[in-house]
Order: sequence, then C-alpha cells, then structure tokens
Amino acid sequence: MLRIKQQTNPSVTLKESVPLKEVYIEACLHSFAADVKLTQVFRNDESVPIEAVYCFPVEENAAIYAFVARIDDDREIIAEIKEKKLAQQEYTHALAQGHGAYLFEQSEDSNDIFIVSVGALKPRSQCRITISYVTELDLLHSNEKPTIRFVIPTTIAPRYSPSNKGMSSPGGTQAEYIESAPYTIEFVCKIDKIDQHVSSISSPSHPIVVDFNNDDVFLVTFSQQAIQLDRDIIVDIELSKTRTNTIAAVEKGALMVSFMPSEEDCRGSSYDGRNEFLFIIDCSGSMDEDNKIGLACKAMLLFFKSLPTNCCFNIVRFGSTFSPLFSDQVTREYNATNLREAETLIKCMTANMGGTELLEPLKWLKKNEPPVGCARQIFLLTDGEVSNVDQPSRALVKGLAHVTNGHFTFIPPQTKVDVHVAEQLARALQPSISNVHVKWNTNQTILHSVPNHAPPVFARDRLLFYALLDDSVAFDHATTVELFADTSQEPLGVARIDRIPAVLDSQTIRRLAAKSLLHELLHGEKPAARECIIDLSLKYGILSPYTAFIVVERRLDVDSASNVDMELREVPIVPSPLNSSLRRLFSMSSSISSNHTRSLHTDVDQTVAIMRDRMVAMLGRAENLSDISCKADMLQSDSRTFYLSSAKLRKRKGFGSIFQPVIGYISSLFAKESDVQPNNSCPNSHIHSTLSASPSDSMINNQKRSASMNIVQTFDNQSQQKSKVDWPTDEYELVSRFVELQQYDGLWLLTEHDIKQLTGKSLVNFSSSLVDTMEKGSRNSITTTAFVLVFLETRCISKKTLWQALSTKAQKRITELLGGDETKLEQLLKDIRDQLI
Repeated sequence: MLRIKQQTNPSVTLKESVPLKEVYIEACLHSFAADVKLTQVFRNDESVPIEAVYCFPVEENAAIYAFVARIDDDREIIAEIKEKKLAQQEYTHALAQGHGAYLFEQSEDSNDIFIVSVGALKPRSQCRITISYVTELDLLHSNEKPTIRFVIPTTIAPRYSPSNKGMSSPGGTQAEYIESAPYTIEFVCKIDKIDQHVSSISSPSHPIVVDFNNDDVFLVTFSQQAIQLDRDIIVDIELSKTRTNTIAAVEKGALMVSFMPSEEDCRGSSYDGRNEFLFIIDCSGSMDEDNKIGLACKAMLLFFKSLPTNCCFNIVRFGSTFSPLFSDQVTREYNATNLREAETLIKCMTANMGGTELLEPLKWLKKNEPPVGCARQIFLLTDGEVSNVDQPSRALVKGLAHVTNGHFTFIPPQTKVDVHVAEQLARALQPSISNVHVKWNTNQTILHSVPNHAPPVFARDRLLFYALLDDSVAFDHATTVELFADTSQEPLGVARIDRIPAVLDSQTIRRLAAKSLLHELLHGEKPAARECIIDLSLKYGILSPYTAFIVVERRLDVDSASNVDMELREVPIVPSPLNSSLRRLFSMSSSISSNHTRSLHTDVDQTVAIMRDRMVAMLGRAENLSDISCKADMLQSDSRTFYLSSAKLRKRKGFGSIFQPVIGYISSLFAKESDVQPNNSCPNSHIHSTLSASPSDSMINNQKRSASMNIVQTFDNQSQQKSKVDWPTDEYELVSRFVELQQYDGLWLLTEHDIKQLTGKSLVNFSSSLVDTMEKGSRNSITTTAFVLVFLETRCISKKTLWQALSTKAQKRITELLGGDETKLEQLLKDIRDQLI
C-alpha cells in the first residue's frame, strides 16, 4: 500500500472517513466445494482522493482465482496475477503518476488474512471490488446425520503480540477495532439439490431464510437487514445419508478422488498400545471474555472423566508463559489420585496468564517425545488470538491439525464447548486407517499428486486426493484410481471414470488441486523455494503469499501531482462480540487510580495470607483442601480484576465498606489458631508469627468457634454433602452432574437420596440376581452405575454426544467386574431398565 498522507481533517466524520460501504457475498455450493464471489463497495465521500485499505479474512484453504475492479459502474478491469514485489511496485508507480490502482495480496505472516488496497479513489467516485475463490467444504459428524459446514470468515480477532506485549492490528496495517461500523453485509447462498440428499439447512451464527421452491437449488439468505460483520457466517447442511465409498471426479487437467471409509473398513486397524492425552488450554486474558475459560473448564472435566483407564495424561496451561499440571514428567498415569489433582486445577482455573504465546508449550512437547509404544494425542483449546506463530486464528488451528495429522473443530458462538470436546475425544478413541495412499492408473502424465502423506482417516470421514495432469494429452477413459492402506495388497476402494462430467469448464477441481499443492509445498517438512511457489501460482492462476493481483486504471489528463493530496483510509474492523470486553476493560482501566489498585492489592494479600495459614493449620483435620489452596492463588492473581469490576467505587472509604465483609466472611471459614491442632509439618511458631504480622488477624479471633468446626466437618463428608444437593431437571445439567460424580474407573456410587430424587423410588427397588451375592459396596456401585446408564439412554438421549464416552467406559468396567461376560451386562441393564420403567 502507498501511505502518502495520514488523515489530517478532524471535521471528517466516521461515516465519511470509512470508504467501505457494503459487502456482498454470493456462494454456490456443489457436493464437496463452494464457489464464492465476495464483492466490496468502496465510495469516497470526501473532497480529496483517498487510498482505501481493507484487511479481512478468507478461509486459508481457499483457492483465490479472480480479482475484478468496476469503477463507477461504467468501467470493469480484470486484474493480472504477478509476483508480489512487481505488483506492489506497479501499484506504487501508477499512483505516483496520477493514475488509479487496485492491489489484492495475502499476508505472508497469516494464511487467512488478505489486504485490498484501492488507490487514488477520486472524490464522489465508487469502486466495486469482486474477489472469486473456491474452497473445500468441511464434513462433520456431530450428530447422527452427517453435516456439510460452509463458513465465511468475516472477523479478525485482536491478537496478542509477544514482541509488543499487547494487541496488534492484522496484516501489518494500523486498522482500528471499533464497536460498530457503517458498512454491512448481504448474503446469498445457492445449494445444489443434485445428489445432495439434504434433510435440513440451518445456521448457528445468523437468522436465515431458506427458499425451497427452486427446482435446482436451495436459496439461503439472511432474514434480517443491516447485518454487521461481527461474526463468521456459518451454514450447516444436514444430509440424510452419505456414500461411504470411493468416488472420483475429473476435469481437463485435473483429477480428484474422495475416500469415505465405512466402519467395516476401519475395523481391525485400531491402535492397541497405550495412549497419552495432553490437554493444552489457553489461559490468556482473552479467554476471560464471555466466560470462555469457564466453558473450557467444563469441557475439560468431561474430557478427563471420559478417558480410558489404561492411559497417561497431563494439562498444560499457557499464556505469556506455560505451566503443566505435572511438571516432573510429561504425563502421569490416569488413576484416582492424579485425576483428583486435575479436577482441583480445573475447578479453579482462570484466564490470568497474560498474552497468548503458544509456541513455547509446543516446543516443550516436541522436546519431550512420548515413550516407545505410546501414541500421543494432543487436544488444544484456544480462541486463536495468537500472533507469534505463522498461522493465527482459523489458519493456526487448521495448520496445527494438518501438520500433526490431527483434526480441528471451530466452535460457533452460543454453543456448548463440552459437546465439541466430546466429539473430538470420541473421534480420537475410535479405530482409524493410517498411511492411506493412492495409485493413479492412467496413461496420462501425473504432474503433481497431493497429499503426499495423508492423515489418519476415521469411519465416515472424507479424505480428498488430487492429481494435476498434463492436459496436452487426451483424457484416458480407462483411468482407474485405487486406494491402499499401510502395506496391504488389496485396495480399500477402486474408482472408475467412464465419462467426463458436465462441470468440465468450471475448473473447480483444478483450482483446488493447485491450492492443495501450494499449501503442501509451503508448509511441508521441507518448504519449497519461493521461486517454485511463484511459478506454480502464476501457472495455475491461484493467489499465494508471494504473488498478488494488480489492476491499473489509466487516467487521461493526469500527472505526478494529481494524487499529491491523497489521504490514507484504513477500514476499521468490528471484532466479534466475544472480544467486546476488551474495549470495556481498556476504558475502565483508564479511569482507575493506581494508588487505589495498590491499596486493594494490600487488602487482598492480607486476606490471602490469612487463608493460607488457616488452611495449613487445618491440614491435619482434612485432606481434600487443595482446591482451597488453588482458590487462594486465584484470589491473589485476580485482585486487579476484582478492583476493575468495582470501578464505580472511586473513594477509598467505599472499598473499605465493601471489602471488610469479604475478609470477615472468608475468615469465618477457617479455624482460629487455638481451635486446631496443626500437624508436625506446620509448627505453631510459624503459624503464629505469620498471623501476628497481619493487621486483619483480630477479625479472625472474633469469629465463632462453631463456624470453624462446621467447615472441617463439611470437608470430612465431602462426597455425602455433594450428593445431598438437589438434582436438576434440565437434560444438559443432569448430564453435567453425572459427569461430575463419575469415578475415574467409570463407575458411579449414588445414594438413596439421589435415586429418590431422580425416580421417586427407593434404591432397593433396583436390583438384579447377577449382583445379589456380591458384598454390599460392590453391589451398590454396580447397581447404581447400571441405573445411570439406563437413565441416560432413556431420559437424556438428546445429549448422547456428551455421555457416550462415559457410558462406554462404565460398561467396560462393569463387564470386567462381572467376569468379562457381556451377556451378563446386557441382562443387568435389562433388569434395571424394567424396574425404572
């Protein structure tokens, strides 16, 4: 971009200074791909020429193949794709000579960020920029029916930059983030009806209207006007069925094969060794927005309760630094003790670790490889606001999944995180086929075949292979494509191509194949040379990080002084609603006195010291207080947040009136020094000296003895106390309660009170002759576990995704206790089912 002159006229309003007025999206979806036209309308409402610069996202696997500029609706110029440096020089030279120029380029640091520059847009003139691209569609299996997901990214979240220790603007621009923009978006999506077997169309992101009256397509539009670009557009197409076999498609110069294995294909290929599971959780400040960290913690609890017993695990929190739960080794054995430590950490986890620097924990994992014979599975949960890696945001997540042979999921706004985590875990535990490779049987020359190394493929997943052909030779109609796994002699699937379909001229396959090739060459183990990327980009007409589209508008009667008054206008960005609290935090911080903050820290530190010392004194009476220790750490680290949320209390006196009861309440939860006999590891002298130094100690000495004794008794009876809480009636909350109560080995131990609340019946009403001869503890555990399994399948069937792994784990454990006889398990469940009904 040519930064000739920054804004100098303070009288220009926001609406006038933002040259982007409207955005139109028109998409056509056919089978596995989407063809998208993105139109941006720029208009100069000022009295001087401007250079409009707009930074926006596009799916990182999109093959961008066209860029057209239409000026004042009477001149249309089609751009050329050139090497980026040459295009930038041509753009700068044209503006310097008084002409108009339009440049479209991809950020070299971010695969999903693009910049369009509209140079020397004359006063009262308008320009329509149209960008065309094709992209693969994701195939999901979130529900019983497969779902095709189409995503149009519209937002770029503010990203933490370690070098600046703060938030950075995208694409090397200085674009600002604003709460509301004067430009809006319109959306039209045509979904081909042919061979799609569509059962429903919905959007988790926007209200939509679906027109079913057209014979050839479903027409999807927004049901509201003036939609802001503050969230990604997501359209889900649920299919009534999919074909789990090998399908091939061909165009001139390109061939594609789609492989979708069935469960039978995957059976027998599962990994029988030991797994280790690592959960890498983003605890940066941005995760505090919209309770993302709370939702993540709930998802992690489900994750760890669902793990198989013969595995190892760890939790790695990261922000500006990283911190593993178990620091003495990469993973520990999954048992009751270690799971209890994980639960304690999860319950008090906060978004208090500063920036979002993901690189260091990934380096740590790479340095510490898994033991021989152990397969490592890494689950990363982040909001993607990272800028110290090559591929931020959606590109970061997709890139990590790609290079590690993994899988990614983007969680739409207002949806449950734990549902998606359960889906990912279930996928990771099911059998898969690895080392799938393709054999192209054709007389044509194969110029390129991608991918070279395919990731593991699971039942009903889709794996795409592309071949770019020498199109100077007539197509061989006897061509076949075979797919093999590992060193198997027999193919998993065979596809025959006996005709060239009607989509011959669309070039969709050719463009997607070229994009897939470029992506592999850029991000493979040995990245290709820059010159190779440029040559392929120019040959196939697909944009790359090292090429750009350029349009020059030749103007008559101009000279080098024509654009001398041109001013730069960078289009501001509307962040997602999930990031809106950043603005509130910044504005709140500016109005807070640093003296007040320091004084509040003093009060909090005193409270934390009291909590710690009273807790130490109680360790001889109760053993499960690690969560209180964690809460103390949380209170200390969040003291600033506590103050910010109380910003209206400007005077010191106001804080005293609010904070003193907090100290008093916390103090009432702990025993007085004379009431508790400390253990040998915590001598009286240490406790006394610490407490006497605290000015707030007198408040504790005024508390009643009964309050301190009650809290000890509560922890001594922790499990019983939990069970006496009333059970919810909502399905989701019911499942969450069962998740919380499940033991590490998969069993549940419910009480009489639990059974009574859930069914209105007594525990003695549920029994089976299969367990009558067992001792009471084992009998109750097996019976109540069987009860939970039947209850879930009859009362919580809509939340099966959440509890499926828990159920599988429990059934496996019951079968072991019944001597490995699965028929006994079936009989036990039948007995309980009959009694429940």
